[in-house]
Order: sequence, then C-alpha cells, then structure tokens
Amino acid sequence: MQGGTNAVFVKICGVTSVRDAYSCVESGADAIGLNFYPQSKRFISLDDAGTIVREVSPYVKTVAVMVQPTLDEVAAVIDSAEVDAVQVYEPKFGLVDFDFKKLIYYSVRVRNSSEVKAASLLGADLIFLDAFMKGEFGGTGQTANWEAIGNSGIDLSMRFVISGGLNELNVCDAIRRLKPYGVDTASGVEVSPGKKDHKKIRDFISNAKQCG
Repeated sequence: MQGGTNAVFVKICGVTSVRDAYSCVESGADAIGLNFYPQSKRFISLDDAGTIVREVSPYVKTVAVMVQPTLDEVAAVIDSAEVDAVQVYEPKFGLVDFDFKKLIYYSVRVRNSSEVKAASLLGADLIFLDAFMKGEFGGTGQTANWEAIGNSGIDLSMRFVISGGLNELNVCDAIRRLKPYGVDTASGVEVSPGKKDHKKIRDFISNAKQCG
C-alpha cells in the first residue's frame, strides 16, 4: 500500500472499518480520523480503532477525534489505540497541558473571522476549520464559513485544514479560494454515516492532490 504525496494534506474522517481504512490508504490519504465522540454516528470502539491502527499506521497518520475531552480521556484513547495524533473540539484542558508524545490537532467550528484569528494563536500542530452547527461536532455535511475564513487575513498554508461539507465536487474550489495546508472530509465520501464510498474517496483525494 501507499500513503499520501507531498501535495495538499488530505484527511478522511469517520473511518469505522479496516476495509474503508485500506481504501483511504490506497487512494493516497495522508491521515484517517477515528471518531471517539459517543453521540456521533461514526463512533468507534477502542478495540475496533486499535485494529484499524495496527493495520494502517505504517502508511497514514491515525487521528483520534474527541469532543470536549479531559486529559484522562485522551490518555485512555492513546494507551488503547496508539494513534499518531489527537484532534479535539473544545477540550477541557489547555493545549499547553497536552504533554503526550503525540501530535495535537485543534478543531474550531467557525462562526466569524475572529475565531480563526484566535485559533491561529494556539499551539496546535494543525488547526481544523469546521462548519458551525449548534450541538453538532463535525460530519454534518454543512460547508464551513469560507467567507469568514478568507476574511481572517490568516495565511492558511502552514497548518490550517479546511473541513465541513467538502466533497469531490467542491474540494478544488476550497483549495483554490483559501489555499490551506490541507482538507478534511467525512460525510462527503460516504454511502451512509460511517460507511465509505470508495470511488468518492478516490475522486476526493485525486482532485485535492491535483488542485493542491
């Protein structure tokens, strides 16, 4: 199997099976997301996540996606699944307190440009700019506020990843308009929540890499 290229960084989120993980790797993904938010339709158990990580970790970065986690909850996931990175929404700890030997990604649900500017000051390895929907954390299919992101005046090419409502049809528009470091999708490459469409994965990654 092969991992991603040196073009734009591409993450496929909400992976729930080894078969779908293989498809992401073979299509050139740089990272896959494993969702540990119990209220998500893409929630995955620690045992299943561990199996996926063992199968594909030599080829892509494996990312634990967590909502409002404590440091103890993060530690439990890292110990069990041995992921490469942790992606957090509204963590119950400061990023300066994250002292695990893992990458830390931060997700912000963008409502205005000020939130993008504030996120740029955080000590995260990558910052994910997602769509805002009250009570929802990722995987909504709603496009992020590109206007607010673009008006922030922040150089997005170093460590910002655009997520929220991306699919194989609009990913090039997002890349050309915002020039981010990377892109991320979940619902945009699915048959149903948690079940991936392998053709859409291939098309999404191919389009993103060519546009980048």
